[in-house]
Amino acid sequence: MDVRTFPVLTDEDEPVVDRLSLGTGERQARVLAYLLCRLADPDLSDAATRTAVHIGAGLSKHATADALAELAAAGLIAETTAATNSPGRPPKAWHAVAPEAETIRRVDTRHADRLLEQGERYAGLEPAGADSADDERNGGDTDGPASESAERADARRVTVALNWRPNGLHLPLLAARDGDDGAIALESADGSRAAARAVASGECDVGVAGAATVLRARSRDRPVVPIAVWFQRSPVVLYTTRSAFGEPLEAVGQLRGRRIGMPTGTETGLLGRLLLEQAGIRDAVELVVVDGEEGAALQSGAVDAVTGMAPDPVRLEAAGRTVDALAVSAAYPAYGPALIVAEDRLRRDRDRVAAFLETTLAGWGKAVRAPESIARTAASDTDESADRLARTFERATDRFATSEGVRRHGWGWHSPDAWRNLRDALAQGGLLEGE
Repeated sequence: MDVRTFPVLTDEDEPVVDRLSLGTGERQARVLAYLLCRLADPDLSDAATRTAVHIGAGLSKHATADALAELAAAGLIAETTAATNSPGRPPKAWHAVAPEAETIRRVDTRHADRLLEQGERYAGLEPAGADSADDERNGGDTDGPASESAERADARRVTVALNWRPNGLHLPLLAARDGDDGAIALESADGSRAAARAVASGECDVGVAGAATVLRARSRDRPVVPIAVWFQRSPVVLYTTRSAFGEPLEAVGQLRGRRIGMPTGTETGLLGRLLLEQAGIRDAVELVVVDGEEGAALQSGAVDAVTGMAPDPVRLEAAGRTVDALAVSAAYPAYGPALIVAEDRLRRDRDRVAAFLETTLAGWGKAVRAPESIARTAASDTDESADRLARTFERATDRFATSEGVRRHGWGWHSPDAWRNLRDALAQGGLLEGE
């Protein structure tokens, strides 16, 4: 009997898998992490056969074959043959082409370009592809006078318009800003609509804006392009307190005949109306315009329920209220906030936008791996405690950050078809024009 043993990934290897998965998706990350572990182990051959990878990465044979083909096509691994004492043709084997740190850099560079290509396809732009040299992407040669280095830093600096004041939902951007030597500057905007305007006008390079707001901006001839989805499902909720509603809120149909408070023209207002439209009860509720603190209107008794973001009901619960919430994304698969850029800036400064996405990927990885540590550093820039920042981010990622697209392709993945579907739903409800 031929007995063979194979090394396998363990829990200690999961941080590497998780970091790689941000830029490759889960299956490719496991295969790539396995080959990187072999590369770093002096007691193992660098190359592994398909059987060894299949067992070592813990994937099916079919998933392993697909991942190997995709990674080889991306130039992240190379094919060779395995040494064997058996007669006949030696079996194929694969090895990582670079050590871990360099591989992560290559993964991030490739993924940033793929994200940009998805946005370009949706916007009807011809994808430019990754045709720049790595030294240009990373700011060029760093030798020379300090003043020249400062000029290069200014040239690659990206100003980001946030969709509100910095908070737990922005934790990866706070991590990216603090870890990239001043290459990212954050500006607070008064909501997604203001962030989209800042990007369209050229006031800011990149923005964070809700998906519905992005589509509405495009419908109004503000040519902004989504380049990554921050959260795969919208964190917009419709919520109430038990005392205000009089009973547990468990289904959208219970809102029939009720007073619903929501602002006009904002992401929460657009998606709140879409939720009612999709449920067929938009004309059966009384919409009350609430511009400002929706929670205050709820607590005053002026309305029976309000729209908000997922952290809002949590704050009421912390104050001792019994709160019920319905997530818009549970009824309709709308994207959450997205990173956006103006079309002309994407054409003109594609390399700089791609470099920003790479930095953001690293920031997301840091925030997921050590949210408490990042929150402690970022707390001074926010109105919240470090503990609340970390808990807000962790809850949001658990509920809204994953999707099949992310599992297959990596963080921030977005589909032109999904953007078109959401646009059509908003248009059918008359939500791209009015207000």
